[in-house]
Amino acid sequence: MEQSDFPNLSKVRKAIKKFEQLKWPEYEEGQEINKFVEEFDKIVTSELGLILNYLMPLKHKEFSFGIFRVREVDSFNNINLFTEHSYPPPSITKFGRCNFPKHPVFYGSNNPITALIEVIRNGNFSGKRFCISSWKINNPEEGLIFENFLQSDLHAENNFAVLAKAKINKIHEPFKTSGVKISKTQKDGIAEFMKFLDTQFISDNNYSFSAALAHRQIFAKHNYNTDILLYPSVQSNMKGVNLAINPNFVDNHLQLQRCYIVELNSYNIETGKFNITFFEYGDVIKNQLFWRKLKPDDIKYQTYFREDFKDYLDKDHKFEFEKQ
Repeated sequence: MEQSDFPNLSKVRKAIKKFEQLKWPEYEEGQEINKFVEEFDKIVTSELGLILNYLMPLKHKEFSFGIFRVREVDSFNNINLFTEHSYPPPSITKFGRCNFPKHPVFYGSNNPITALIEVIRNGNFSGKRFCISSWKINNPEEGLIFENFLQSDLHAENNFAVLAKAKINKIHEPFKTSGVKISKTQKDGIAEFMKFLDTQFISDNNYSFSAALAHRQIFAKHNYNTDILLYPSVQSNMKGVNLAINPNFVDNHLQLQRCYIVELNSYNIETGKFNITFFEYGDVIKNQLFWRKLKPDDIKYQTYFREDFKDYLDKDHKFEFEKQ
């Protein structure tokens, strides 16, 4: 690649104006997905020549975020089957922000409450019980490919703004290693283009654009396909983030640790304040889920709770229990 291969800021802004006026293709079930994704690629590359993706190779032990997923309790056929807590089978997989129909990904969050409100969305949650599952990544020395799409208007309270900024600061690094020097205006152009693409993960109400961006990365036909994709959480007002995880990575490396049965009593999207009731927890022991009612003297539950919900606890948090 030569320096001239990369558009400058002026060219990117002109292209984005065209993109914003364009009626982008909308996916209809039954279409050949790879061809549909290629349509998006052609539109972008016809204006800008290429699409750049910044990947972060990590060892499993370096991925320090928690992984949480949520389902409504009434939606389970058998809550004791681990697979029912994971991604849905292809036959019932619907269109999502990061996936096409019948092509599931594992949706979750690094935060259990963000995962919960993403499932509830704007629906009526009164009287409904939900199951929050906590997962871990096995095989600590193996590698994964991590990618974030955070170049959008994140909330000031979003802790991942640091990660988004670091990505911009390192735009030039891949070019350095290949001996290509890019100008400041080219760097600014790449950053502007990233913001346009990443914003689709919060603004694309049809899901066609964001699903195409995710699919081309998660299911890429090369050895650097994305294993874990990070994007902003709309339901948390961009205060939190979501994860879309490659289902093959899930099958090979993700392990269910435990679950919590909860009810959300109230939630305010503006303030982020919520009230939640915990009823029981499920502990994975020798490939089985063992369910336990909450008791004041259950030290194991308190240990799990402090680990999984640490973002919401004061240092001297005291547990309160009510008889049901």
